[in-house]
Amino acid sequence: MSRRVGSDLRPLTTAITAGLVGWFGVTVLSQHPQQVFDRFRRYDVPGLLIGNWRFFAPEPAQHDFHVLHRVLTADGEQTRWVETTHIPRRHWRQVVWFPERRQDKAIFDICADLIVHLGTPGVEITTTPPYEVLRDFVEHAVRRQYTGADVPRGFQFVIARSAGYDESHKPDYLLVSPFEPLPEGSTDD
Repeated sequence: MSRRVGSDLRPLTTAITAGLVGWFGVTVLSQHPQQVFDRFRRYDVPGLLIGNWRFFAPEPAQHDFHVLHRVLTADGEQTRWVETTHIPRRHWRQVVWFPERRQDKAIFDICADLIVHLGTPGVEITTTPPYEVLRDFVEHAVRRQYTGADVPRGFQFVIARSAGYDESHKPDYLLVSPFEPLPEGSTDD
């Protein structure tokens, strides 16, 4: 009797194994950078069966954005440009734990969105949401920098694009903001 049960399960086991091997194969092929392999995804209507774990985005970033700012102090002196954000040196712990990357990624995305708006005719860049978010971020950094001191009259920021750790290329300056007045009172949390 047990012999018969085992032989009855063989076709089912073979079908399940073939299905899992096929699913694995389609998932692996779908990770290929060529978009031609994405055709399998159209059969995955809910988008849950075929994962998308490409190690790099379809168009990987080839540069870094840097945000710098300067202030007009309460005394009327204009400071030098300083980095509002900086890309820290990588540490081994960041392979597992790297929460700071979320802020870096947000700044990168905001700057990339601003660059798109720069190329759009008729758009007043200072009224766009990414500009306002970046302006508020810089204002927060300036207020934090001048905690316990006289609040500066205002600030200005610049977005620069660099080749990352490759210092042989000079950065491109993509956007210089107008002077942003800094009213008294703090917006810090």
